[in-house]
Amino acid sequence: MPQISRRSLLAGGGGLSTLALLAACGGSSGSGAGPGATASLRWWDHFSALQKFHKEWAKTQSQALGVAIEYTYNDVSRSTEALQLANQSKQLPDIYSNVVGLPLPALVAEGWVHEIALPEEAKAALPEGAYTEGITTIDGKLYGLPLFSYQQYAAAQWFNVDIVSDAGLDPDSPPASYDEYRANLEKIKASGSDAAPMVLALGGVARMREQMDDLAQAAGFPGFQGTKYTTGEFAYDDDTYVNAIEFWKELNDSGLILAGSGSLTVADARTRWASGVAGYFPDGPWCAGGAKNVVPAFVEKMGVGPILTPDGAAPTTYRGTPPSQFFIAGNTKNPEQATAVIASMTTQDYQKGLAAGMDQPPFDLSVVESADVIAPYKKLCGWFADTVKRAPEPIVRNPQVAKVQAAQKPVSPHLGDIVQGYLGGDVKDLKAALRDLNARSAADRDQAIAAATAGGAQVSLADYAFADWQPGQDWVRPA
Repeated sequence: MPQISRRSLLAGGGGLSTLALLAACGGSSGSGAGPGATASLRWWDHFSALQKFHKEWAKTQSQALGVAIEYTYNDVSRSTEALQLANQSKQLPDIYSNVVGLPLPALVAEGWVHEIALPEEAKAALPEGAYTEGITTIDGKLYGLPLFSYQQYAAAQWFNVDIVSDAGLDPDSPPASYDEYRANLEKIKASGSDAAPMVLALGGVARMREQMDDLAQAAGFPGFQGTKYTTGEFAYDDDTYVNAIEFWKELNDSGLILAGSGSLTVADARTRWASGVAGYFPDGPWCAGGAKNVVPAFVEKMGVGPILTPDGAAPTTYRGTPPSQFFIAGNTKNPEQATAVIASMTTQDYQKGLAAGMDQPPFDLSVVESADVIAPYKKLCGWFADTVKRAPEPIVRNPQVAKVQAAQKPVSPHLGDIVQGYLGGDVKDLKAALRDLNARSAADRDQAIAAATAGGAQVSLADYAFADWQPGQDWVRPA
């Protein structure tokens, strides 16, 4: 993370000591966890590619802080429910990753999160943009720690080099269009291989939503999550969405997707793919680290292609300010110690481990170039740097939009549910389902704006329209 070195945070290059961080946070220190420990912490997260690294980091911090830290990895598909149940019983883990699905203002208002009072050294390590009202901060107070670059997407085309090669395909020339991808899958099927052409994590509906949003953007949808940037209107029934969903439906109906994918979580699908049951697997950059954790030898067989576009044209996608990745529980009994662990994530040692974990890339993508990562991961991060642009965001232009977000409710069924239902046959009329999603999404936003304005917020639908947005360019907040 070059921001650390540029600011000369670490005079010796090794990192701000955890003991110093704890002292700066007002906590205690000790020689190690155990009977003499002054506190105990629970840390939950859903980062499959980082689970081994985080387990070791928790052990290191436990010894350095004199705090017993119990680290638990939870599959992303189960994390939200686990956290909801923990919150209901007031047993949230002291530190947890952001998978709840609620905007930060709502998390703060409902007591899910505790302020993260970082010491000055840790604050200096965070890159520009880390303090963004409504995304990581509320009323200037930091509630969530951002870790990753905004330049990424969840629908890269990972493939098993051996299976692809055995089918007579060139692993150095991955497909770029829908037709090319379909043709590659058909060649694998026709090759007589025991492997399925493709596996899909259809049981992970949150990931299905992410991937379809990505595919629609790459196909030219001028917005994100169904919302058009220039007008602010919901348009999930746009042809870019319909065609992408229909494409997956066609692959599934043609027997090109592994049977039983409808019930596979992301972790299950990735594990099965890494065991050799399928040729292709759409996933994000974290696929490399996640596969390495479950089948270490498989990483040598991994290849990757960019996100598909209908005609094979170079893709452009858009992402906003990096969101919060880690929170401290609102009901933690040890906020100082939890803050010390969070602060340790700003050190060089942690950032190096983060890059090597091959999960989401760190804030500064240039770190990846010298990191201990496989070539496909490095290639993918290079594509991210070239093709993922900064998106316009209502909350960045008008921080009072945070009050709208606090009043919004999860819209269900969402896009991922519709994708799963359509491929599985439960959703019969795709366009009708998408138009209904438009209506429900707009109604929820309307009621949230009404609630926010009733409470004194200066917000309106106009905050969601960016008439000056230019496709293919980074959005820059007006001065």
